[in-house]
Amino acid sequence: MNWLSSLNQKQTSGYSKGGYDRILLAATLLLCLLGVVMIYSASTSLSDRFYGSSLIFLRNHLLNLLVGLAAMYLAMRVPYSVWKSWVPVFLVFCLALLILVVIPGIGHQVGGARRWLRLGSFSLQPTELLKLAMIFNVAYFLDRKGDLVHEFRRGLVPNIVVMGVFLSLVMLQPDFGTSVLIALTVTLMIFVGGAKPGHILFGLAGFGMIGALLIVSQSYRMKRMLAFLDPWQDRLDTGFQIIQSYLAFGSGGWFGVGLGDSRQKMFFLPEAHTDFVVSILGEELGVMGVVFLVGLLAVFLWRGFAICLQSADDFGRYLAFGITASLGLQMVLNLAVVMGMMPTKGLPLPFISYGGSALLVSLTMTGILLSVGRYQSPQTPSGISTRMEARSV
Repeated sequence: MNWLSSLNQKQTSGYSKGGYDRILLAATLLLCLLGVVMIYSASTSLSDRFYGSSLIFLRNHLLNLLVGLAAMYLAMRVPYSVWKSWVPVFLVFCLALLILVVIPGIGHQVGGARRWLRLGSFSLQPTELLKLAMIFNVAYFLDRKGDLVHEFRRGLVPNIVVMGVFLSLVMLQPDFGTSVLIALTVTLMIFVGGAKPGHILFGLAGFGMIGALLIVSQSYRMKRMLAFLDPWQDRLDTGFQIIQSYLAFGSGGWFGVGLGDSRQKMFFLPEAHTDFVVSILGEELGVMGVVFLVGLLAVFLWRGFAICLQSADDFGRYLAFGITASLGLQMVLNLAVVMGMMPTKGLPLPFISYGGSALLVSLTMTGILLSVGRYQSPQTPSGISTRMEARSV
């Protein structure tokens, strides 16, 4: 690890180096452990029926988890300031992947969406990498040109243009849910960076109009919206999934039907081990199991925002805020969808849902967050950091 030691010396001179945030690390590992248990429980029937073994999804998930934990460890050890010089390269890399994935014959298509690149048995979802790339880009912009963020033309427009180019490619896949998540994350980062509320409201209004046009332009999105408003109107088609989720939560009661004893996972609830794994958790472990899960997620977000406010410099603050906001928004959106509070969007729950790319990126983000929390500066925070702290509180 000599190269890591040299990076630490070179990149963090003037910073006081402490230990990793043990509470954040413990919460992450507990969430991953809970994810392993629930993915195994939710996927056994499906795995056995289609692959002849109840362990297929568990084995794949454990392999993805090992790779993700290795990526988190490396991200923890690398000083976060190293990423500054790689932001443009990362953006170009993501742009190339997004272009490749929408090309027929190169991008892998599943269920009408072309979102994956396949290399043998390995698959990569470029939009997961884009989440991190956009966070890097905005943190880099605010660190270098934060004094301009209050200006519409030189502060808000450049970020909207860059994000618009990338999200246009994402919508060609199409992936509406990830587009919404990235747009909300970027908006929050610009807001805490010092953008005027009027500019933010103008941007949100624009995003809202574009989102409404995208919804009405595709019949399946309109059906999802109508199913959200009244799932029983089409209970055997568009409303089927959320109704089965309701039944799972309703069957669980306070303490659940017992781990492994879910009925909804027996081919009633679609995506039981991916986007709707919390429904199975609610059925098997009941309200108390859901409360335990939400508690772990809340601890993760608490420590993430604490690292944001205590970090060494503006780049670290914005980076920590963006990572925590992105994962937090995805947590909230997933929980809202499975409980019928929002239309279905196809967003997995970080650390819990089955999915290799999502788990890899979530753990890498956490490693970077832990790296940010390791370094503190003895110097007084800059004016931009002070404004950010005030808004975050």
